[in-house]
Amino acid sequence: MKENMFYGAGNLIFEKAKELRNRMTPAEELLWKQIHINEWKVKFRRQHPIANYVVDFYCHEKKLVIELDGEIHNVEEVKVYDSNREEHLEELGLTVLRFKNEQIFKENKSVLETIANTINGIITPVPDRGKLYIIKIGGNVIDDEKILNKFLAEFAQLFGSNSNQPFRGRGLLVHGGGKIATAIGDKLGIQSKYIDGRRITDDETIDLVTMVYGGLVNKKIVATLQSLQCNAIGLSGADANVLPAKKRPLKTLSTEERLGEVIDYGWVGDVNATAIEASAWQLFIDNNLIPVVAPLTHDGKGNMLNTNADTMASVLSVSLSKMYNVQLIYCFEKNGVLTDINDERSNITELGHELYNKLKEEKKLFAGILPKIDNAFDAVNSGVNKVVIGNSIDLLQLVNGGKGTKIIL
Repeated sequence: MKENMFYGAGNLIFEKAKELRNRMTPAEELLWKQIHINEWKVKFRRQHPIANYVVDFYCHEKKLVIELDGEIHNVEEVKVYDSNREEHLEELGLTVLRFKNEQIFKENKSVLETIANTINGIITPVPDRGKLYIIKIGGNVIDDEKILNKFLAEFAQLFGSNSNQPFRGRGLLVHGGGKIATAIGDKLGIQSKYIDGRRITDDETIDLVTMVYGGLVNKKIVATLQSLQCNAIGLSGADANVLPAKKRPLKTLSTEERLGEVIDYGWVGDVNATAIEASAWQLFIDNNLIPVVAPLTHDGKGNMLNTNADTMASVLSVSLSKMYNVQLIYCFEKNGVLTDINDERSNITELGHELYNKLKEEKKLFAGILPKIDNAFDAVNSGVNKVVIGNSIDLLQLVNGGKGTKIIL
């Protein structure tokens, strides 16, 4: 019984578990009160030794591990460790549920429902519904009509009703906004405001980008795809509540030069995979509708939110990877991740964490691509099958693995 319950954990792990029980976090204490004596009539153990780890909570009867993550789990090295640890636990035949500390306090009902559903067998491994290609096109592609039309023609060749490609898969397109909103804003007298390269979305600007991103840009793409026998449907995060988000909080800077300065990004949204209802996307995808997603979300209070398209694509990939074999492809104007921004031949074929950190230290990567790479690693670390960064003009080859930079663990 001991071997089965602890999976060979040694004395040092038992000592560490004992120590951790004496200094539980507030989130752990709250959840422990709720699951220690429960309506499901199963026994949970807290800070339980398993193999080389101490898991936050464990139910041996259901082979269920529950982990709570604080802010330290956002650090890249910790993400890699968590991913490897989770993979090992699953290899032992265990189911792992992972929640952020803030979810325990702010989304407690949803957390308990997820635990209950898992215990009761409602949530089971979802059968593979086939490949889903989530493709994100950047703003520079939007700005060049010739390049955009070539990209959309190849997209339709892959996923349209007349596709003759040898693979079977569905498509989902996420697009950025380009510079069109700025140009139209200038004509309307709406001045663009930026801090550290990020657009400040005030009241006038959120109306502007909603009209341009969700209207003009999104519908022109959808109309073009329809002309290519590709049955697309344009969406923002508010439509069918497919992408709920939260307004980005104020940010207080801690750098020596700007210590204490407070930045208000305005109507900017942050979204995470746990907020997405995957079944809503399934209705579109499984009925052969191709979602075309504008970089807009909503806060559930009637407000639209300007949202980073790279992040949206990554988060969508993570959420839908539980239902499909997801491949995420970031398309922009470069051949991939370059060590020399002026030399397209300097493209890196495969990029892992070690090389990425080395190149960042050596300052060999263009600063503008770093957030895109971080989003790509977030997706890979969270179970997305494949992530590639490459040139929009090479879409067919990016899908087939012939070009671009593949992001690896």
